[in-house]
Amino acid sequence: MILNVTAAMLLAVTPAQQADTTFAVDPSGRLEITHIEGELSVSAWDRNEMRVVADYDADEARIEIRESGGTVHVSAKGEWGEPVWAEFDITIPRSMAIEVSGVSLPVTVAGVTGDVSVSTAEGDIGLDGGSGNVALNAVDGVVTVENASGNIAINAVDGDVTIAQASGVMAVTAVDGSVSLTGIESENVAVNAVDGDIEYTGTIVDGGRYVLSTHDGDLWVTIPDGANARISVDTFSG
Repeated sequence: MILNVTAAMLLAVTPAQQADTTFAVDPSGRLEITHIEGELSVSAWDRNEMRVVADYDADEARIEIRESGGTVHVSAKGEWGEPVWAEFDITIPRSMAIEVSGVSLPVTVAGVTGDVSVSTAEGDIGLDGGSGNVALNAVDGVVTVENASGNIAINAVDGDVTIAQASGVMAVTAVDGSVSLTGIESENVAVNAVDGDIEYTGTIVDGGRYVLSTHDGDLWVTIPDGANARISVDTFSG
């Protein structure tokens, strides 16, 4: 096992090949996670510290933790730098930003208030919280968002997208999956589905813009009482 850490970081390794370390971080900084296969869970607490718990195969993987300019980099790599399996459970300050990229990597993020960016080729993405800029990209996986706010952008190729109790500007693209938006507060919503249904329940405000388009699927929109809106509907087949 190879571990790159700052002097302030401590590492404890158990016979079960688990790394567990807690160290001070800048709450306005960023967590970057790359080159991971396995599972990732990120949660938040009210401390200016980060805790990283990693389960992995020490014969095949090395865990790297590096800090530079307020950004903490976490990764799991093989001998030649290739992504290898590791299961991470990371706790960060609530306001810390998150950027994640993985290959086969289910991701859950909960309780954070900073920017969130997650991109995975295979695996579900679950987000509870997040504000500012939220960008989630899944090639093969379900995307679920709750209690987020700000600029929310989601791209899903093969999987459903669900957004609930969220606010802000929303842009969603789904190729092979349905899109459900419920409990939404927004004046700017754009949803484009190729092969899937779209459901929208939320605000429709004066001067707002709501564009919902599906090539092969049903469209369900709930119009709030008292809404003042101009509605245009087109259908190709159905």
